[in-house]
Amino acid sequence: MQSYLRIVLASALCLAGATSVSARDLVFARTTEHAAIDPLFNAAGPEASTTPNMFESLVTYDKGFQIQPLLATSWRIVDPTTWEFDLREGVTFHDGSPFTAEDIIFSFKRAEATTTSTANFARNLKEVKLVEAIGPHKIRVQTNEPSPLLIDQLGEVPIISHIAGAGMNTEDYNTGKAAIGTGQYKFVRWLRGDRLMLTANENYWGEKPRFDNVTYRFISNNPARIAALLSGEVDIIENVPPTDLDTIRARGNLNISQGLTTRLTHLQLDTARDVSPWVTDHNGKPMTVNPLKDPRVRQALSLMIDRNLLVKRIANGLGAPAGQVVPPGLGGYNPDLTPDPYDPARAKQLLIEAGYPQGFGLTIHSTNDRFPEDSASLQAIAQFFSRGGVKINSVDSVPFSVILQMQRDRQLSLFQYAYNGCCPNASAFLRNMMATNNPEAGLGASNRTMFSNPQFDELFISGLQEMDETKRNAKLAEATALVMKEGRGHLIPLYWQSHAWASKSDLTYDANLMDRSLIRFVNIVK
Repeated sequence: MQSYLRIVLASALCLAGATSVSARDLVFARTTEHAAIDPLFNAAGPEASTTPNMFESLVTYDKGFQIQPLLATSWRIVDPTTWEFDLREGVTFHDGSPFTAEDIIFSFKRAEATTTSTANFARNLKEVKLVEAIGPHKIRVQTNEPSPLLIDQLGEVPIISHIAGAGMNTEDYNTGKAAIGTGQYKFVRWLRGDRLMLTANENYWGEKPRFDNVTYRFISNNPARIAALLSGEVDIIENVPPTDLDTIRARGNLNISQGLTTRLTHLQLDTARDVSPWVTDHNGKPMTVNPLKDPRVRQALSLMIDRNLLVKRIANGLGAPAGQVVPPGLGGYNPDLTPDPYDPARAKQLLIEAGYPQGFGLTIHSTNDRFPEDSASLQAIAQFFSRGGVKINSVDSVPFSVILQMQRDRQLSLFQYAYNGCCPNASAFLRNMMATNNPEAGLGASNRTMFSNPQFDELFISGLQEMDETKRNAKLAEATALVMKEGRGHLIPLYWQSHAWASKSDLTYDANLMDRSLIRFVNIVK
């Protein structure tokens, strides 16, 4: 099998030789607005494209998802439960105060206390027993158990100033009062629902900012976002709908950067409750049992879906059918878990065996502003289910913020979602999507349906603590099989997304595996 990372890099259509030659202003149109400027409030996708421009972390990732030093210059495992990090010297915050080990300790403590969002950074610190400064630019971290992947957990936690952040809350960051980081760009103003304005950090410790001023515009409507680029209102847009790529290419004066990502489009099913809110019998009457609890029903739903056709028609041939939650090429990927075939006859037989010869009814949900084809994909899923014997009562596409609240309130039976892990291995995908929801342990943050498999949890935790990489990956792959084969889990993988950015001719974008719209990936062409 061709390496997934090679596919990604080969599919990026960035012009060779793109570089930073002069500063200018940039207007970048994005689909989904962040929930907060507070970098420790939320670790979801929109924030991952916003806060890193202002706030840095110990490490970062390049476009191929390879780890790179940032505020930490080096790190080492002293013993299975002890790590040491050397911190970058000569770094200052936007207010001129120096960056030291005290800022790391302060940031980690505040992350542990900032738990309003379910996708918080507190979960990244659950394995940590003690963080101590052993010099102005060196820290030692002790963990409760062996933690060979600790760098992936601690490395992405944003670092804030212990001086500027003292006594500040999330709204103080949102207004800019406390929005003091070490990043390439400084906060200017956030107009909720419209735009975020940033300006260059003239005293940045690394590569100088390529742009003097940057404005993120939030335009969720696909045609409106494209129109803004074509009219010159914005310089670059994300999430170009696959069906519009050929039209944009035909203009000849725009650049497209495109590549596969580790963002997984999938379905999550309510498998934990005896009665589910949007499940009916085939006549539309509420059911006193929940058919989604039956693995045969879940397997039948998966077999009803033609993933190849879904990618071809809805994603315009871009993307790759998925058979598990771990992306190909990452540690812990299980090569034996291939996408389920399209087999409607077998699906109908499984429904009969499960006791639903006439099927049952469902209302299914999705976002309508998270990725370009989310609504269209949900409509296609509805058609597949209808042909397979499931009566679709309604197809409801709603904003990302609404879906999140419905998930928190457990108001969903089956919904489409897109998830992207933070780390270049299986740990984040399995920890957040498949492990039993346990906020105290930092597990199951994106397991929205409260699915639980104790056998998986035990094997997964054992894998996380395995210091030998080969043995660790084998355990993680085995754990994945436990919850992915034959409808045993709560999740039906659909496809790995391929995303595209379009820009004016004097700009290109580094399509990246993480699917992030960061300023550092925008290049000025000579």
